[in-house]
Amino acid sequence: MRRLSCEVLLVGLLIGIPALAQQSPLPESIVDGSTAPSSRLISIRAVTVYLHRAGERWSASLEGDVKDTATEKVEVTLADGSLRVLTQPLPKGSKLCLTKMKDREQFGYLECNSAFYSANKGSSAAATVLRGVLSLGILTVSDAASGNTGFTVSLDRQALDAAVSESKAIEFARESAPLIEYRKAFESAISARQLSEFIARYEGAPDPESLVVKAKEKLPLAMEQDEARAKQKLEAAARQAEAQRQQEIQRQAESEALRQFQSKLQPGDRVKIMRTRYAAFHGLVIEVKPPLAYIQWENITPPMQWVRVEQLLPPP
Repeated sequence: MRRLSCEVLLVGLLIGIPALAQQSPLPESIVDGSTAPSSRLISIRAVTVYLHRAGERWSASLEGDVKDTATEKVEVTLADGSLRVLTQPLPKGSKLCLTKMKDREQFGYLECNSAFYSANKGSSAAATVLRGVLSLGILTVSDAASGNTGFTVSLDRQALDAAVSESKAIEFARESAPLIEYRKAFESAISARQLSEFIARYEGAPDPESLVVKAKEKLPLAMEQDEARAKQKLEAAARQAEAQRQQEIQRQAESEALRQFQSKLQPGDRVKIMRTRYAAFHGLVIEVKPPLAYIQWENITPPMQWVRVEQLLPPP
């Protein structure tokens, strides 16, 4: 039934594409406060396929649980049909497979417990235990009991190709691509614009999971949220602009106050000068001859010095 649904969806999409091209563009009145990419840009390059083994037979599905030892997980690249087994990395600190790692519930889906990997030469004893068969004389009782016998594995290409061929996994992945794209387009449609694009793209085409209906149900709330986000952005921009305006007013006021102080400088005024960002020297104006002023410093040498008026600041 899954494969039939994929085929129906693919035919419907091919039929619906010309009609979709004639549809009206999205209303400009829809407010989109989201910066997420358009749902139209979704394109699938690879499909994850679960391979299920029943006896000696393999079948393909879009769903599965790799905790089940009769299930394998592969990725099929649509363009060239290349394959990748989607096992997890070995547990942290592990460099070798251990016989106890056959337990997927505890260790996850690893090369160590995948049917598509086989033990390398020199690891026959470990491989025997991994398959649940212990021959006397191969391992000590303590080795078998601990499950810590280490071994390495390599991809068993023949086993992988046989399972993929029998299950027709590559053909299944390509047939399933429109269905997956349809699902992902809906999942990524968050903003009002994205939901509207999804509706425009799939309305009139087969809608096996009623996602167009769900998108229409989500659209009013999405429009409200987009409008609220757009309003918040405008308010934030207005606040920032006002803060910058106030800062500029303050800067101009301070600049004018300093100009007034320097223009009215006279003997007896106390002043300071910033030699570094944190070091201020304080002094007393003795004489003013613009653009210079003669200063008697309190804490530097030489104690008397001519300084440009524009360098002098009012004391704190």
